[in-house]
Formats: sequence, C-alpha cells, structure tokens
Amino acid sequence: MRIGMKYLPPIARRLHHCRDLADPWAFDFLTWFEYAPGHERAFEDLLAELRASDEWKYVEHEVDIRLVNRRSRV
Repeated sequence: MRIGMKYLPPIARRLHHCRDLADPWAFDFLTWFEYAPGHERAFEDLLAELRASDEWKYVEHEVDIRLVNRRSRV
C-alpha cells in the first residue's frame, strides 16, 4: 500500500481477494490498475517498485494483461 500511495492519483488500483472465484486456489488476489496513456512510465515505475519489494518474494505466479481503451486515445 505504501508504494501504491506514491502514485496516486494518476494510477488507480483495486485489489480483489479471490476467495469467491470458482477455483479460489488459482490466485489469492487480483489487482486492477487504471491510468491514462500519458502515465504509462509512472505505471512501469510502480511495477518495478512492487517487484523489487520484500513482499514480492511471496508471488508464485504473475499474469500481466494489459487492455487499451481505444476510444480514449485520440
């Protein structure tokens, strides 16, 4: 949380606990980030900090999926 707070408000984060999924053992948590295209560098910096943190040693599996809202790009 400390790391994520440094990147507010340009990068919004939602953390979801996965206990309600059909296969709750697939993931403990899912994290959803949103940011404007102009803040992509800050998002990459945020990810680098998270991946370098002590907590990251508990991550067994990561899936990085990125979606782009084409309507918001001009």
